[in-house]
Amino acid sequence: YTHESKLSPGVLREAASKTVLLIAPFAPHLAEELWHELGNDDFLLRAAWPKADPDLARDDQVEIIVQVNGKLRGHIEVAADASRELIEATARDNENVLRFTEGLTIRKVIVVPGKLVNIVAN
Repeated sequence: YTHESKLSPGVLREAASKTVLLIAPFAPHLAEELWHELGNDDFLLRAAWPKADPDLARDDQVEIIVQVNGKLRGHIEVAADASRELIEATARDNENVLRFTEGLTIRKVIVVPGKLVNIVAN
């Protein structure tokens, strides 16, 4: 069986090594065998525990709900680090929001970054 991967052998080996380290606490004998099959000469017990990288868990895009007068009228997707101004502009341009604010005067726009936009209009 051959499998062509777009990942380099080094990346695959690192991923396999991290996986073996993570299974070691509940399957130590199997993990030790796999560790040596991956070409490691030292004992698995001496290997450092993998470090978490919080940047990898961060979302690039977030979905924000848009309300008009407190009622859900749409969803927008913006960059996670988008400014309040960009979030507000994107919400105002949403076609469903435009439908519910047509002919009304927008009195106030409340922006809670990463959560919601509430447009108060009458």
